[in-house]
Amino acid sequence: MTLFLHLARRALVAFLGALVAVVVLFVAVEFAEGASAFKGEGALRAALQVYLYRAAAVAWQTAPAAMLLAASLTATGIRRTREYDAMRALGLGPWRVAAPVLLVAALVALGMVIFDDLVAAGAAARADEIKAARGQGASAWSRWQGRKSWFRGRDGRRIYELRASGPDGSFERVTVLELGTDFRLVRRLDAARMLPGPGGSWVLEGVEERRFLPTGEMTLEQVERRAERFDEDPEAFAVRPGWPAQMRREVLAEQVAVRSRLGLPTSEYALEWHRKLAYPFAAVPAALLALALALRRARKGFVTASLVEAVGVSLAFYGMQGLAWSLARSGQLPPGAAAWLPDVLLAAVGLWALRRFR
Repeated sequence: MTLFLHLARRALVAFLGALVAVVVLFVAVEFAEGASAFKGEGALRAALQVYLYRAAAVAWQTAPAAMLLAASLTATGIRRTREYDAMRALGLGPWRVAAPVLLVAALVALGMVIFDDLVAAGAAARADEIKAARGQGASAWSRWQGRKSWFRGRDGRRIYELRASGPDGSFERVTVLELGTDFRLVRRLDAARMLPGPGGSWVLEGVEERRFLPTGEMTLEQVERRAERFDEDPEAFAVRPGWPAQMRREVLAEQVAVRSRLGLPTSEYALEWHRKLAYPFAAVPAALLALALALRRARKGFVTASLVEAVGVSLAFYGMQGLAWSLARSGQLPPGAAAWLPDVLLAAVGLWALRRFR
């Protein structure tokens, strides 16, 4: 137990050190590139908020790579101090090193899953929102916030586009098209904002109503505020805009269900739901492979070798992940399989390598 706790503590310290170093480096580079956008009143406060939010997001994104490096450094450390040679002389195999490190990796992965739901997903969205408000990255922000497919109402007579949504169930930049029995456009509603009203109605603000007459003429009416009742179920308006990566898993599950009922694409949201579990837990097979490489008998070098191996394993993993995601987005692979396949392959290689190199 003493040896187990000793190795687990070393792995945890190495992980925290690697994570802090990587996060500081990422944030420093991003600050150097985007500092010019923070000028004028409130610039310092906005910059602090953005980079604190970004630090949280980057910590989640880089945690598996940090754990991979920590595993390699832990194994490298006990080899450099000859502790591993002493263990082998006592008949203790590589799994006595792997077990505590993999436990730390599993705990780190579980912590990152919780951290993403509580902090990281919302932090990334908030950072992008602040940057967009100051004119930095506004086009990417608006593209994702406005990314909403048109969907047809229950009776087929209305087609809706509900863009940016608010926490109170409201929508901004709303368009509603109403079709006649001959599928001719007879009415178009545009509103700056739409929010829930009493008794299942909706309150539209900044309304422009266009009616298209059979004679080919069009009438235009503009009002500041009006109540409107639609025939759709309330859940039909639960489709949210935004980047799936910046949504919590609970929200992603809701969006998959809602979009499925409305006939909208769901693969991106289902893939992201699985990724939020599979990506953090990639730290476990990554650490396993890093240990196998670091404990092999013919290995030379210490810290430099650990860095090179960590970069190599990371590149291989991201390559597999990119290929699997492409197959999922093209419909050739189920989202769940695409998210977990890189983890499974990495685990298989790690198990083989640990048996091969021991």
